[in-house]
Amino acid sequence: MSWKKKGRIFQPNGEFGWMTSHAQVPTIHVMEDRFRVFFSTRNSNGKSLTACVDLDKDDPKKMKHLYEEPVLGFGKPGTFDDEGVMPSYVVKHHHQLLLYYSGWNQRVSVPYHNAMGLAVSDDDGVSFRRMYDGPIMDRTVTEPYLAVTPSVLKENNGWKMWYVSGTAWKLVDQKYEPIYVIKYAHSQDGIVWQRSNITCILQHDEHEAFSHPNVLKMDDIYHMWYCYRDSYDYRDGRGSYRLGYARSIDGIKWQRKDDEIGIVFSPEGWDSSMMCYPYVVKDNDKLIMFYNGNGFGKSGFGYAIYE
Repeated sequence: MSWKKKGRIFQPNGEFGWMTSHAQVPTIHVMEDRFRVFFSTRNSNGKSLTACVDLDKDDPKKMKHLYEEPVLGFGKPGTFDDEGVMPSYVVKHHHQLLLYYSGWNQRVSVPYHNAMGLAVSDDDGVSFRRMYDGPIMDRTVTEPYLAVTPSVLKENNGWKMWYVSGTAWKLVDQKYEPIYVIKYAHSQDGIVWQRSNITCILQHDEHEAFSHPNVLKMDDIYHMWYCYRDSYDYRDGRGSYRLGYARSIDGIKWQRKDDEIGIVFSPEGWDSSMMCYPYVVKDNDKLIMFYNGNGFGKSGFGYAIYE
């Protein structure tokens, strides 16, 4: 497997008052003539909102339109997403576009809490409305920390999901850092999910954390791209996020094959110290990977083509 990097596409530069930094977790809706990209940007208070930009399909570096308002804003005060909303995955379903997203709350004992929400659009993602004020996935008796950042596939026998599940908050240099793994769930309607507490990708050690699984099924094989990091010095340091890859026959049991990822840090520039949050789409006969670089998306997002 080999990916050819095509460079950075977009980095916010204070275009709007609510968009002061970051183009995090690019989430792609493939349309006839464009890629509609939802991403998480931050306002002047560092709170995440969901933004949108349209890119030319023939040359994704060409911007067709940058939307002047968030497509999804904060939840109601006191709800699970009243301090931040980050897109994760989009699915076309019954002439509507479903957006699975992560909601944020600040905490006292640890920095934050995450849960998973679901929004719907009737205009192909120009605007979204929440299906519910509450999360569709949150902590349980067997998963007591968080459940976010899903990848979702709709199949003939139902829906499959791979999501990030917290396993601990580890005290590192006097600060609590989250550790999480990738787990599997299934559903009949894409809303109510059955969780069997199945971990898909095994950790190399107890300090390793995974994020943002992205799954495609091709030739009866499930392919997963994700990012992983250490719990030490991971903010653009030696333990920072890099991209990983795994394969599966059934979508439940996975073979981790990070050495086959075929894409690594650049020697310098916007993705030289971190690569994270991959989102792979198939457009006709091409595989295209959108991803973030340094600073968890502070340096923007770019793309690569599979060769």
